[in-house]
Amino acid sequence: MKSQKSMNTQKRVMIALYNMGGPAGQDEVEPFLRALFNDPDLLDIPLGGLLQNFVASKIINKRLEEVKTRYQHMGGGSPQLPITRGVSEKLQAAIFANPQGLNLFSSKSQYESPNPFSLAGVIPLFRYSEPRAKTVLQQCATNQIDELWLLSQYPHCARATTGTSLREIGLEQNSNSSLGSIRIRSFASYGDDPNFLELWTSRVKESWQALPEGRKHLLISAHNLPLSYVADGDPYPMQIRRTAQEVTRRLGLHEGIHWTLCWQSAVGPVRWMDPTTEKTIEELCSSGTEHMLVWPVAFVSDHIETLVEIDLEYAEMAKKQGVKTFSRVKNFDTDPDFINFLALQVIRAATDLLQCPDTPLLRDFNIRAAGPFCSAQPGGCLCANYYLSGRNGLERGKSFVRIDSESKP
Repeated sequence: MKSQKSMNTQKRVMIALYNMGGPAGQDEVEPFLRALFNDPDLLDIPLGGLLQNFVASKIINKRLEEVKTRYQHMGGGSPQLPITRGVSEKLQAAIFANPQGLNLFSSKSQYESPNPFSLAGVIPLFRYSEPRAKTVLQQCATNQIDELWLLSQYPHCARATTGTSLREIGLEQNSNSSLGSIRIRSFASYGDDPNFLELWTSRVKESWQALPEGRKHLLISAHNLPLSYVADGDPYPMQIRRTAQEVTRRLGLHEGIHWTLCWQSAVGPVRWMDPTTEKTIEELCSSGTEHMLVWPVAFVSDHIETLVEIDLEYAEMAKKQGVKTFSRVKNFDTDPDFINFLALQVIRAATDLLQCPDTPLLRDFNIRAAGPFCSAQPGGCLCANYYLSGRNGLERGKSFVRIDSESKP
């Protein structure tokens, strides 16, 4: 007798919101850092296969107590998991609240509906803390999921964000034959999506207009990237700059006069991009800037880089050097407008998938793009899986499996 699932032509789908993750408490800080700095996509050390673990241990030993103290400012751990859980729950509700979504997706209680997809859930997926790739893939296998759709919480593509997350997914699936039947798809990046740009434009405008009269400046701060990645053609800096330019153009703000793009959070013995956020703050202070507004352009949810590095450390630095007011454009977190934007991304991609199986909006994980230089392609960036599609891909990743396995808590 055939099972209910085998008689049903619906695709059982799980959507995973992927992000960096973070320690839930003080006892998880060290394992989190070990996973972080042992990742060659995040910190690419020369002769990394031999030196990665050694360099990671040196950095951790030097910074552990400092990092623990920084997490103490947030209650002991990162807010990434509760925020992403909140986004997951609200996104699932928003999909079903949309009339188009109701025609595309059925819920568990509507399994026999004629809709093409059965949405089993929307869940978090983290790179350096649980739930990681292995956990999520096993959950999919247990729930007889046909397709896992990966929706990035990084609006822009980078080897150190989207790339490393997708490499781990690919390696975990390839290492377990029982997971091979799960088809994995990745949504296109959305840093230059007009609706996403409008969301940021509204927030930046509100924060900019709230600044007092006087000499004011917008610091558009993104997480830094090693120069070696930029030389390899990583699309991240270009995508960040495009988001910055599009939003400031809408607001009538001019680079060098009203705003500066800068880079934060560089760690480790490699060369990083300039100017750094610290250097930019110093230069603006010395030139007489009275009011500073920081826009964390690369982040959609709060974590240590926003709540501690910007709100506390950079604020203190600026005020010690004479700045009268220092504020930040707030992240989206579980904002309803952002949730609705993500729901429309899902619905648009799912609709396109039914009409075009090779749609770039929801790309089959195993179809390789031509390489990392695809920001000019129609339908948004095709690089949500660019690292797997580039000249290194999974083959490069395999050489780091041992390091990565040793780094897992």
